[in-house]
Amino acid sequence: MKGSFLVRNRNRLSSLGLMFVLLVGGAACRQSRSGGPYPLSPEMVLLARDARSDDYARILGAMTNPWDVTAEYERLNVTDSAEAFARQHGGVDAVMADPELRAAYEERQATVTAFRALLDRELGDRDKKTSVAPPAITEHGQEVADKGAISITPVPVAPGAERWWPQWRGPSGQGTSTETDPPTAWSTQQNIAWKTVMPGSGNSSPIIWEDRIYLTTAFDKGARRSLVCLRRDDGETLFVKDAPPAPPEQRIKQKTGYAAATPVTDGERVVTFFGNAGLVCFDLDGKVLWHHPVPPFEGTHGLAASPLLWNDLAILMQEHNGKRSVALAVDKHTGERRWGYDRPKSLGWCTARAVRIAGQDQLIYGASNIVLGLDPATGDELWRCAGPTHEVVPTLVCGHGMIYSTSGRSGPTVAIRPDGTGDITDTNVVWRSSRGGPHVPSPVLWDDLLYLVNDTGILTCLDAVTGKTVYQQRLRGRFTASLAAAAGRLYCTNERGDTYVVRCGREHELIAVNPLEESVLASPAILDGRLYIRGEMHLFAIGA
Repeated sequence: MKGSFLVRNRNRLSSLGLMFVLLVGGAACRQSRSGGPYPLSPEMVLLARDARSDDYARILGAMTNPWDVTAEYERLNVTDSAEAFARQHGGVDAVMADPELRAAYEERQATVTAFRALLDRELGDRDKKTSVAPPAITEHGQEVADKGAISITPVPVAPGAERWWPQWRGPSGQGTSTETDPPTAWSTQQNIAWKTVMPGSGNSSPIIWEDRIYLTTAFDKGARRSLVCLRRDDGETLFVKDAPPAPPEQRIKQKTGYAAATPVTDGERVVTFFGNAGLVCFDLDGKVLWHHPVPPFEGTHGLAASPLLWNDLAILMQEHNGKRSVALAVDKHTGERRWGYDRPKSLGWCTARAVRIAGQDQLIYGASNIVLGLDPATGDELWRCAGPTHEVVPTLVCGHGMIYSTSGRSGPTVAIRPDGTGDITDTNVVWRSSRGGPHVPSPVLWDDLLYLVNDTGILTCLDAVTGKTVYQQRLRGRFTASLAAAAGRLYCTNERGDTYVVRCGREHELIAVNPLEESVLASPAILDGRLYIRGEMHLFAIGA
């Protein structure tokens, strides 16, 4: 494809010395945090590292997206600022009178000053976007938590689905796997079981049921869109079956394309969403069982929300800023409409999830500026909570009696107790981290830690119960693929195809960096000791 040669060669060059840079940086980070009685916060530690990093300066020098530029400047609004430190310790006069407090105060001042100087030098003349302030939220924190934990569990798409990888982000919809020994090291020549050239182009992620892998693809700029099936053992392409034709959407961007939504299967059918081509249901051998048309989409950047299956329904929630947004449920056997309504114009690509909350099935969804809980049987709203900013992409995750929304361009991360009715913004927010959330990649919850990676490569580990930052670490490259985890290992794949394998825990421990030398935007699937990663040109099966 166009640009492939540049991507491949850029990846070879950029991977040289990558491990050295990260290991040295990690050691510096640990040293800074451990010194003195008033250690810097994890956010301030990363500012200090970045301020003296030639590698980070090069990242800034190549930065052109105005939203990215804005997000870097917003990092100056660190909660552990010198001003906040002085207020916490009795004011500037009291701080300056104590040698240890003064040293800690001046360290914070110097760190922010150095980081600002670097930004001004590298980005001072770059375009910026006007930052949208997160919505005001009254936080009750411990008061809400003290109500007692409520049970929240994913609803499987079908009996036995937990054995496979049947939908976007796996059996639980959270990007996690129960695999006990997934691979940790590979390259283009090492530990690749097979790789298969993908026909057409697409950014949907692979799903797996028994011995078959399903993905979607598009040809001729969306004039033809298809379901692709491969055999899991050896990667042989079993079929490419076309959806009914429809005029392609306009204003499509590379990160979406014409086949970005991941399909879903219950072991009897595969349901896909192809934008203007609508919802299409295939049997497992590629025969079209039904087709449910949708009104033409005219939104910005294209479409990427994936459908889900709940009981006997196939459900689609898709934001749309050209016309009204879509909320639709059809009978999964016939494609007949069961419920649906128009929602306000908006911009977003979140995928809805079905979860069981205190014994009641709910559809949870991150919409523009709002998180929603809906009745999946009717689409009726059960509750709403302000939280994300305008453009919502990451899928919600849940655990510890809370739903976690990590959304908006450098937007907030919000932990919500979803057991209320109506507007629960002022009553059910347990904690909130105001900035730094990812725009595109979805998070992972592993044990009591919530992991986020933002688009420019900052990996943040939060305490899932309190919201406090445990650590921050810069990974190299831009990130679109969502995080995945198995066996206490976190998998973070950047757009160059380098996968960082990080051990889950309260200290950052890098296990390996594994290059594929191919652009990757899709998210991985994990099953039976293998990772399946879709690149720009190939589907890779990684592992024995």
